[in-house]
Amino acid sequence: MQLRRPAFCSAATAPPKPQTPLHLRPPAFRATLSDLNRWHAWAKTQASFVGSTFSALDGGPDSFLLHRELNWLVEDAVEHPALHSTESNAEAEVAIRARLEEMYELWRQRIEERRPFQYVVGCEHWRDVILSVEEGVLIPCPETEAVVDLVDHAVKADSELREGLWANLGIGSGALAIAVARVLGGGRRVLAVDLIPVAAAGAHYNVERYCLEGRVSVRLGSWFDLLKDVEGELNGVVSNPPYIPSKDIHSLQVEVSRHDISD
Repeated sequence: MQLRRPAFCSAATAPPKPQTPLHLRPPAFRATLSDLNRWHAWAKTQASFVGSTFSALDGGPDSFLLHRELNWLVEDAVEHPALHSTESNAEAEVAIRARLEEMYELWRQRIEERRPFQYVVGCEHWRDVILSVEEGVLIPCPETEAVVDLVDHAVKADSELREGLWANLGIGSGALAIAVARVLGGGRRVLAVDLIPVAAAGAHYNVERYCLEGRVSVRLGSWFDLLKDVEGELNGVVSNPPYIPSKDIHSLQVEVSRHDISD
């Protein structure tokens, strides 16, 4: 797997540079084991203090889930995440992928601002891939997996659907375009279109990480305007755009209503 940054060669205008997920950053910083344990103890206390408050409020995460997320954060941020110290090794240094001050800030955002954990670490584990996500790039949901399964069933029932070009309208992280390209197999192509620059940039990043740049082309702009040159080539179109009515957004979990909603 290549971990290069993507070249945004399909769009007329270069998008913003995508955020590098925490687990892909180099372990360029160091902290003593005692300082790291002090951060970890603070973070665990913050998670425990929440109790069932979020869950009772809007179905949000309880302390059990937050403790599990904290373990995942440690795995992503610390090169060798064994957090235990004795008097003899407390001052030993550990390589980490973010400054300790940033790790405090990331967990504060998770607890106080209820920033989605996926945005905290910059990625989402989805199906068999790890996708870069950040604010402005919607986190792939279970419904997106259902769309992929529908495509899989369709092409197995009708092999001709594998030929020609497929389009993905509203690409988010590129999850659907990447999954459909893998379902189609061979050299079949998927044209992915999105109006949001940060989403297009994130999709490019993910497409290139999985070496699919020759099969998934990302275009930045209005959906159907960018399909006019391929109207006679399309064999299928897939999309899973935001579908929650504006009047219902206030009742959702804060992680969704405040952070994971597309404008």
